[in-house]
Amino acid sequence: MPTDACVYPNKHSPPTQTDNIVVQETGNKQRPIWRLGIVDSEGTVEDELSIRMHGILSRVDLTAGNLYRCDAAKVANLCQRIELVGLGSQLFVEAIQNVTSLHSAFDRFFGPERVIPMNVGDAFSGHRLICTCLFMSKAGPDSLPEVAFGMGVDPLGKLAKYRKSGLIHTAENQVTYFKSADDGNPGSKHDTVYEAFPASFRPGDIVEVQGSIVAISTRNQKIKTIFQMSSLTLVHSTMLKDAEKARTKAGPPRLPTVTLKRKKWHDQEDREVVKTRRKLKDLDISSAGSTKDDE
Repeated sequence: MPTDACVYPNKHSPPTQTDNIVVQETGNKQRPIWRLGIVDSEGTVEDELSIRMHGILSRVDLTAGNLYRCDAAKVANLCQRIELVGLGSQLFVEAIQNVTSLHSAFDRFFGPERVIPMNVGDAFSGHRLICTCLFMSKAGPDSLPEVAFGMGVDPLGKLAKYRKSGLIHTAENQVTYFKSADDGNPGSKHDTVYEAFPASFRPGDIVEVQGSIVAISTRNQKIKTIFQMSSLTLVHSTMLKDAEKARTKAGPPRLPTVTLKRKKWHDQEDREVVKTRRKLKDLDISSAGSTKDDE
């Protein structure tokens, strides 16, 4: 199982501190989003801080098939989300600690009294943390251009009707899905990656998540940080396939059977049974004994 779990500022080496990280405001005025950027030696922002980590899917909610029953008030919070576990991997624990350390950049920018603390224990056990919203609020002409939903996310095209309620689906709301495969060269350490459908991801798959730490404003004017997912790659799913093959070869499960046992009669018991049956047939029960009335 690959356990590589690191925090990378784009293509640079992992940062050891947050001194070269700045907070930038994006989005629109109605729903601003704050992101982390990397500052070079000249003081200019090069690129957004990106995060890459590996883990095992324990919960998957990527398609819109189970989201159609939401009312209009909850549409703005619809997300594509996953939950990861590391099964005790030390690199996975270090990745969580690195993500938590990036949380301090928002503490310095907004003040610790305004930012909601990030609990390490709850950081990757709540499936809402690693997520990407499907919509954002439309804020006039300065809004980002809209893009169409992918066929894998909205195969029936029912999410398009929510655009009439002032919500738009932009490139920042999209998640790209990939699937890695062996490139045919046993000595190569690189994998061939091609696009995949969201429905192909299942609990138990080993995946690679890429995204960024962003901050959003809550209703009570607090700041909450989340891990916004930008891409999800299926790295390894052999364990599930092997389990399916084993279940297929095993066939249907064997049900417990109940065996009826017959009691064996001895010769003496057989004679008593024959005698009793003969008396019942002739209705002759006087020989079995007498009563006080007969006397």
